[in-house]
Amino acid sequence: MPHVIRRPGVLGGTSLAVFLATVHLVNDAITAMLGALLPTLQARFQLGPALLALIVAVYSISSSVTQPFFGAVAEDRSLRLVGAVGVLLASLFLSLIGVAPALAAVFTLLVIGGMGSAALHPVGTAIAGGPTVPNRVLGVGLFTAGGMIGFALGPVLILAVVSAFGVAVTPWLMVPGILLAVLVFALLPEWEPHGHRPLRTLIQLRLLRGPIGGLTLASSLASVAFVTFTSSLPLWLVRQHGLATDDALIGWTLAAFSLAAGMGSLLGGVLAPRLGRRTTLVGSLAAAGIPLIAVIEFEPGGVPYFVAAILAGVLLYISSPINVVIAQDLAPDAPATAAGMVLGMSVAASGVLYVALGWLQEIAGLGAGMVVGFALVIPAAAIALGVLWRYREADRT
Repeated sequence: MPHVIRRPGVLGGTSLAVFLATVHLVNDAITAMLGALLPTLQARFQLGPALLALIVAVYSISSSVTQPFFGAVAEDRSLRLVGAVGVLLASLFLSLIGVAPALAAVFTLLVIGGMGSAALHPVGTAIAGGPTVPNRVLGVGLFTAGGMIGFALGPVLILAVVSAFGVAVTPWLMVPGILLAVLVFALLPEWEPHGHRPLRTLIQLRLLRGPIGGLTLASSLASVAFVTFTSSLPLWLVRQHGLATDDALIGWTLAAFSLAAGMGSLLGGVLAPRLGRRTTLVGSLAAAGIPLIAVIEFEPGGVPYFVAAILAGVLLYISSPINVVIAQDLAPDAPATAAGMVLGMSVAASGVLYVALGWLQEIAGLGAGMVVGFALVIPAAAIALGVLWRYREADRT
């Protein structure tokens, strides 16, 4: 079983949790490059909303739909090896987006780098949410928070670097990821693997036919709202309010939203044991639509604008670690695979839906399409409520 330690490794306890959060921080800081550079790519290659949405979708799919596969491989072979290779690939390839000479190269870098990022997530959640962790939701929440802090700081750092030195300097951003990839392999514990399962049984797609499938669908709709904020809002600021493509307000907006999302993931770990998983998950999703839509009604840069962005991030991400732990409980023999499905398949589905949203933005306008994307948190909450009402045993701490 993947949660039986075969070799303890150097790190454990609090130090292991902090290290995993740090690795996730650096990994997601690199992945945030796409959102920050979308206006630059739009100007360089003369791209319209539909093609920009396709770029976002390609990365979303490559970094997500493969998560269950990498989770299953990690359970069979080695969690720390899969995690280390994932961090390495993400750092190497995503840092080259800024110097890609052609649109085809951008797509290639996004596919390979996205798969690298995908490999880290089921490994990190399997270790952070292991059965020996006293508060598993909080453990996964800390791992998630690290990623969201990285996703928050990434746009600010990348836009500052590009503004000061030009886009050609982005390859240097791979250095921290390469160092951490080595440390992941050297320091993480090794878990007892399942053994080599046949390829045809490696990913248990049957899980999607049950409650995990329902949670994945709910997460998919919520992810559309997240992608709409991080990908459409920068374009909205440039197009509707005349901001420069490297304006600092774009980075600070994404930073405030993502930092708040990290706070939300931690808050989920605090609230779930007190209010119950179902109440915390469903209530936060249902409430998230209000500040999400409010963001585009306020003047960019003002206090109400940032308050709405922060509330949107907090409420949207309270449910994330709860979803992961519930999925792991529902599939105790394949926790990394289950986490990969809820985290990965949902983002992949949201990428496909975002392409349709990009088409809607061309037909009805950017603002109208964003409202539709944000409003999907309501059906997400309803679906999650239905799943957890039927499987009430999942509503425990």
